[in-house]
Amino acid sequence: MNSIKPIHAGIVFALITAISLGAITTQAKIFYAVGGNAMALMLTRFLVSTLVFGLLIAFRHRPFKIRRHQRLPVLMLGFIWSGSMICYLLSVESISVSLAVLILYTYPLLVLAFSMVRRQIPTSPLLISIFCLTFLGLYLVLSSGSADLDSDGLLFASLAALGAAYTFINGARIAPHLNPLVMTFWINAVGLAMIVPLVYTQFSLSTATISLIALAAATLFYLVAILCLARLPATTAAFILNLEPVVSILLAAIILQEHLSGMQWLGVALVVSGLFVVIRYTAGSSTLTRQ
Repeated sequence: MNSIKPIHAGIVFALITAISLGAITTQAKIFYAVGGNAMALMLTRFLVSTLVFGLLIAFRHRPFKIRRHQRLPVLMLGFIWSGSMICYLLSVESISVSLAVLILYTYPLLVLAFSMVRRQIPTSPLLISIFCLTFLGLYLVLSSGSADLDSDGLLFASLAALGAAYTFINGARIAPHLNPLVMTFWINAVGLAMIVPLVYTQFSLSTATISLIALAAATLFYLVAILCLARLPATTAAFILNLEPVVSILLAAIILQEHLSGMQWLGVALVVSGLFVVIRYTAGSSTLTRQ
């Protein structure tokens, strides 16, 4: 019984992360609609998260220092995580959001391939089939978008996918040996250092109440997501985070009154069904392995 508790905890953290990240999109759309822009949103969440996690570390009297051999991996993780998000934002300037998200969410397949090559999970035709069907579900969920095939946009989206895969693979290696608060503090501090030069001439913020509420909500969801992200196992977490665009679509339908087609509902069903199958498969495989 005790052997599967860490697995269940990882699944819970992954679900919270997916829901939080998915909720950010709806709040961001509201923020953009009333005069804000992506750079302002990124600067705010990096700045607030760095301050919040820094204050929590100080309040708990924990050291900010990390061991010498961990400094470069954490620095690289922060650089690539932040660079991945920046590349994603750049991609949506020249290709549709739907296409950018679809390319971004190839990263669970990359994590799966890496995990199988490293024999961290058994090579299973069933598991591969489930991942591919879930990716098909994502395609259907995002099928209403236009396909603007701009080479720069495709490149930036692909770099974002590679960066996300790197974050999950290497973050899962670092996290067990480093306090999650310290890890998230330094990752966001690196992101803050990267974004400040980029927003110098591109900062746009509306003072309308709805804009500030949306910005605060998006930042809060990011805080929750990034803290949970530091506690996730790579393969299961990467797959469960396929739920993020589904959450975004469903919240857009509820809050923004966006219409979902029948094919999009089918895509939602495929993603959610695949999610439950992989949770059961991963938990069962890990239990057998540990026994």
